[in-house]
Amino acid sequence: MATARPRERTADALVVGGGVLGCAIAWNLARLGAGRVVLCERRELGAATTSRAAALLSGVRSEPAQTALALETRRAILELEEELGDDLALHAVGSLHLAASEESERNLLELSRRAEACGEPLEWLTAAEAADRVPWLRTEETLRAGFLPRDGYIDPYLLAAAYARAARARGVELRTGVEVLEVVAEGGRVRGAATSDGFLATPMVIDAAGPWAGLLAARAGVHLPMAPVRSHYWITAVHPGFPADSPVVVLPDAAAYARPEVGGLLFGLREADSLARDPRRLPEDLAALRFDEDPQGWDTLAECAPALVRFCPTLDDLALAHYVSGPSTYTPDSRHVLGRLPSLDGFWAAAGCCGAGIAVSGGVGRALALAALGLETPFDLEPFRPDRFGSVDAFDPDFLVRCAAGRSRKRSG
Repeated sequence: MATARPRERTADALVVGGGVLGCAIAWNLARLGAGRVVLCERRELGAATTSRAAALLSGVRSEPAQTALALETRRAILELEEELGDDLALHAVGSLHLAASEESERNLLELSRRAEACGEPLEWLTAAEAADRVPWLRTEETLRAGFLPRDGYIDPYLLAAAYARAARARGVELRTGVEVLEVVAEGGRVRGAATSDGFLATPMVIDAAGPWAGLLAARAGVHLPMAPVRSHYWITAVHPGFPADSPVVVLPDAAAYARPEVGGLLFGLREADSLARDPRRLPEDLAALRFDEDPQGWDTLAECAPALVRFCPTLDDLALAHYVSGPSTYTPDSRHVLGRLPSLDGFWAAAGCCGAGIAVSGGVGRALALAALGLETPFDLEPFRPDRFGSVDAFDPDFLVRCAAGRSRKRSG
């Protein structure tokens, strides 16, 4: 009996990965008239790292190029709501940045200059005014407090689903349960991709596979300069001291951030030595991922929680209801990995989110779509070039340590 041959299909563009970045890219490709766009996700849309994100929406980032991507995300959310006729439940509660050291005060003053340069309002608050905004916050050590009223947070799964629904409505084929196995090239150009459902002929592949993106690139002979690094946060038991309309709080002197969540407080901590993983060791299902050095984050709590308790004494008396961890891809310089891979024409990377994937999703979606289609773009992708470190071995233990340090140095939300 003859066996059925795998199907061969064609597309003008293939997006690999159904997380928030992949779905945002697919939507933007469709909006820009890219032709037939296919998105492949081996599991379910938005179910991997996207669903584990704290999903802070901070507009003013450390560099202008990152800020432009984040501000575009705000516009994208409004456009999605209009296209879909839905409220995406953006919590526009603002963000409060508290400086309790001279270094943090200098950094906050620099943040205010960056905010002014891009037209983002920032209000200076007294310590008493900051305490009024955030009832749980102890502000006695405050040297300076700045409030960015347009920041907030969102449900990351709902945002990814909105990008996907809008993409489908514009004709994108969303193929779940289909794994992209390998990019197929000929003469230095992408010819297509081998998938678990057959060969897909296409001149363009955009690798947005999150912490697995480097594996697909490596099979094409390119190492992306990033590594999966543990990001994690905790959610306390419900407590009346954490109002739902409180702003996001960024505490650089505690290497922490916090925001309201289901009646409790969600808080994230950054330990001195973050944990990285060789991407080849990642399970397909992140529910099976364990960081055996500190599987439940207790070592991080012991190291970092006392600094947070200085600003939130209530925390000492509260039970912890949830612990959420997962791999976020970091680079040594804490910049994203965005752009064409020079060694293979038609192969693009959208990875290295550095803990800001939700915040920059709309910008990454539009910037990558414009660049991949050869259209004029207002976004500066030069700082995010995939080849900016030269040749790297993304599986080398020393390189993984360099990427983990990118997270440990981070002090923003």
